[in-house]
Amino acid sequence: MRQRAWIWVLISSLVMAVAGAACSGEGEVSEATTGTGGTGGGSGQGGDLFGTGGFVNEVLVLEPANGTILVDNGTSMPLQMTATVNGSQVFPNTWSVDRGTIANVDAQGLVTATNERGGLVEVRAELDGLVGTATVTVQYKQTVDAVGLSAADQDLLRNATNPDSQVTWQYPYDGTVWPQGLLAPEMMWEGGQAGDVFYVHMLGDFVDVELFTTADPPSRLPVGAPEWVAVNESGSNTGEVDVDVARLNSGVATVVADHKWKMASAPLRGTVYYWANNLGRIVRIKPGESAPDDFLQNAGVTGCTACHTVSADGHTLAIGGDVGTSTYDLVNDQPILSLGSVGKAVRNWAMPAVSPDGRFIVENNAPLPGPPGGSDGLWDAVTGVKLSGSGLDSVLLDMPAFGPLGHKIAYVSHEAPYDLRSYDFDLMNGTASNPQLLVGAGNDSALEGICFPSVSPTVSDGNTESTYVIYHRGTRPGSLDTRNGPGHLYMASADQPGVEWRLENANGDNYPFAAGNRDRGNNYEPTFAPSATGGYMWVVFTSRRTYGNRLTGGSGSVKQLWMVAINPFPQPGQDPSYPAIWLPGQDLGTLNMRGYWALDPCIQPGGMCTDSGECCDGQPCTDGICGGGENCADYGEYCDGAGDCCDPNALCIANECKQDGPK
Repeated sequence: MRQRAWIWVLISSLVMAVAGAACSGEGEVSEATTGTGGTGGGSGQGGDLFGTGGFVNEVLVLEPANGTILVDNGTSMPLQMTATVNGSQVFPNTWSVDRGTIANVDAQGLVTATNERGGLVEVRAELDGLVGTATVTVQYKQTVDAVGLSAADQDLLRNATNPDSQVTWQYPYDGTVWPQGLLAPEMMWEGGQAGDVFYVHMLGDFVDVELFTTADPPSRLPVGAPEWVAVNESGSNTGEVDVDVARLNSGVATVVADHKWKMASAPLRGTVYYWANNLGRIVRIKPGESAPDDFLQNAGVTGCTACHTVSADGHTLAIGGDVGTSTYDLVNDQPILSLGSVGKAVRNWAMPAVSPDGRFIVENNAPLPGPPGGSDGLWDAVTGVKLSGSGLDSVLLDMPAFGPLGHKIAYVSHEAPYDLRSYDFDLMNGTASNPQLLVGAGNDSALEGICFPSVSPTVSDGNTESTYVIYHRGTRPGSLDTRNGPGHLYMASADQPGVEWRLENANGDNYPFAAGNRDRGNNYEPTFAPSATGGYMWVVFTSRRTYGNRLTGGSGSVKQLWMVAINPFPQPGQDPSYPAIWLPGQDLGTLNMRGYWALDPCIQPGGMCTDSGECCDGQPCTDGICGGGENCADYGEYCDGAGDCCDPNALCIANECKQDGPK
């Protein structure tokens, strides 16, 4: 087994500030948040070391400049900070920390870990215009022994090196990127014997979690929620985690899995709306929740609701099922427009393009079951009136999709050769222009069917902005319907025609699936999340692959939603995708498809928030409040451009303020 030493990341920082006329006295202590919440505690009585003259050209020094707190099985010792100017102790007006989920500081400079996560915490003190900072490294260590193993047996498992020939790993996949905030995954494998003891070791820069347990076949091992939060959310950018699993049988320890996972630096935003096929209803689930919400049924909308699209702002739902409701207000839970009576099939607005603000509809004219569409042009989503002068008159689009900013429409051409194209779109005026070929259908009959394109959020690396289109390829017309034909995920550039990537990792082209080829070529209907978070773009898609030993039937009886991280700055010839994650919280007894990702309605100034991207009118989320504190974004918080960041030298990369380029 690989043993990795702790990486003691110790960063010192002294900030010199020149003070003019300074005031002294009591000061409230508040935390400069990075989107993770928490509070720095207390208030402090400050003063002027030199009477009433103020500090000029002096430095406030915090000690220790690089401190460490060890959280060992839920307990830790606090760390006392002191402040000096020219070697003389002073008492700052305020103390604060930047990551209150890891540690807090009181009015006397005592730093206390929350005992829930590890990572780097910047401690900040202010005294009459002077500012001093120091770094505290919190290391989280947890060992859970559920079987009472001897020290010798524990060491056998820790030091195992020989691969296990009797056990086959099933889920999760090696190389997975995990967003923050999802429910803890369930590790699954097949093989072994009843009574075997297993060792799970998850090791990162600031976290070290060990678990000794039993898991009789069929083996399913849920990661404990506290341990998963520590692994998933430790560090300011949690980075890579080594995941090792070993088995002990008859005194012999063998290696079951030796994986590397990556942890994104932020939780996902928004809600996934999908069709539970055998229920005949659209339901929704927010990443991190444990069960779907049957919101239409709860609101009294009965009948078959299907073939839907959701506006990127999370306000408007278009429905193409056998109900009178055609558009639905998701904020107020009430219908907006009815194109037909209840019980009458209204398919014209089945799976249309809905503008990100919910104002416009472009019908889907692909030859799908139903059938949908039948009309050209642009439609008013509120009144149902066709709009003239849109640039789309007399144009039929197959499977159109608006980008989350509304500046692009991606679609498949209605006539042969059925290639991938786009329009530029003026959202303010409702006009389309500049039709452009992005990717041709190609000459491979098994992949010539381009289906269900979705436009990415626009991301910037500090110099250029980029937009992408994701879709699945298969046979035509078979793969237009996810009940027939294969499906393979691809992505193209919306800015550079002819640039295309096959998403090998998301498809599992080379992954050693326990089910082998059964799990390949069954991926459909990808949809981008409207915003990039945690350093990645995110996609939800339909797949008929097996899910560990929870869902192992044939492809005709398995259909669930999966999600995958995408590198926002792909290079030509390099796969930008990572292995996929089963979307937690789904009902395993339903056939789920057509996941459509939308933001939650924005939070008005003064409302509680966790991320600046949740706030209306470009307000920052500071101290957990939209529009609270300083009117700028700290590192790790949402930004639309570098000018949104507090640090004038920061870059806005994939909608987050960062010090340097992506890792």
